Amino acid sequence: MATQTNMSVWGGVLDSCPGLLCCVVNIKGKLLHATNGYKAVAGRLFGHKCDEGTLYPPLITDIDIGIHDAMTAACLGDTNAIEISENGKIWELTASPLKLDGQNVAGVVLRIASEIPRNESPMLPPVIQSNPEILNSVPFRAGIVNHSGVFMAVNKFLASCVRAELVGRNILELVSPEVNSDITHMLLKRSGSAECTMPDISAAENFSPFDLIPYIDEELNEIPGDAEIDSQRRIIIHASPIEWNGTQCVMLTFEDVTDIRRTNEQLRRLLTADTSSGILNRRGIEHMIRRNLSETIQSGEHLSLIMIRIENYRIIHDARGYMIGGRIIRSFIRSLHRQVSERYGSILGRWSDDEFAVLSRCNGAAAVVLANEIRSKAQDVVLSAGAADLSDGGYMSVSEFVGAAYDAMTEAVNSGGNTTVLARNS
Repeated sequence: MATQTNMSVWGGVLDSCPGLLCCVVNIKGKLLHATNGYKAVAGRLFGHKCDEGTLYPPLITDIDIGIHDAMTAACLGDTNAIEISENGKIWELTASPLKLDGQNVAGVVLRIASEIPRNESPMLPPVIQSNPEILNSVPFRAGIVNHSGVFMAVNKFLASCVRAELVGRNILELVSPEVNSDITHMLLKRSGSAECTMPDISAAENFSPFDLIPYIDEELNEIPGDAEIDSQRRIIIHASPIEWNGTQCVMLTFEDVTDIRRTNEQLRRLLTADTSSGILNRRGIEHMIRRNLSETIQSGEHLSLIMIRIENYRIIHDARGYMIGGRIIRSFIRSLHRQVSERYGSILGRWSDDEFAVLSRCNGAAAVVLANEIRSKAQDVVLSAGAADLSDGGYMSVSEFVGAAYDAMTEAVNSGGNTTVLARNS
């Protein structure tokens, strides 16, 4: 996704989730990486070879066209799914957008999950008796709760994910506390959805942190080791009204979105982090500047931006060699990160190989003091810095704000270097 070309980086993210049937396609439609599980299932279901770096899907069959349509909708910001039947077994392919800065779509994450085989009438009738066989006909994880949220029955698909007895327990004991009000509202309305983490079971007697375990795909026959079992799962709970044994109740269904949420978050972090140092990259710091600039304009608080250039960056690498030069720069970045994190809640990002940005909630004078402290404490590197004060300059856009700090840094370099310049008022 985006402009990343190192396929192994995506592999390191996606392949770290055992049993994940997932691939990543960038905004231009090229496949960046597919997990081995995805390749195996896609090869069997779709006939795809999943060659990284090629257009995906190949648009040969009707299924290819369906996947392409779902991906197109995902690029517009929607999550879509298509179903594929295989000898009575249902597979679902979900296309989810990967969004940057909360708005821009950089590509699509495709995930395949096996669904429970469906019978002719998968939905529950409006009035049913407390018959476990009827509840078990629902092809997803479901449970019946009363108006208070106490489980009256669960089907086999929900029970297969849970090592503890749910019947008699309250749903509020199992979800994260911050969504208690949302769940309570759902129970009162007998409809709606809420996303939460499960389980937060500290309030549930006789429960242990491992009472709920992730669903294991029987098709893959893979069980992650203890260290890989995440006791906190991202779950979307859907509620719908139902009559159970003559009582007005609520049917809850549980959609596990942990893998896709985790994958999207890992990819988002990957796209906004400098791979060699771990701090924010240019895209990441630009996002933070944009968000803080908008908040500061509304609040009227102070905000300054410091741009820093390592003047002898090339000399260090040419004279000391790539390996030693790299260690010198990483050591400087670690020291810089410690310094700025302790002052004004500052945020550090790498603008380019030899340029860095520091965003601080302080005025221009304090930003100059901070920049001078950074320069005086730097070892093995010679620094020039420029600072811009949002309130002094009246900058109303990211480009104006960054441009002022960058021009001040350039002025510091051209004036002989190893100094700090504060941008002049506009």
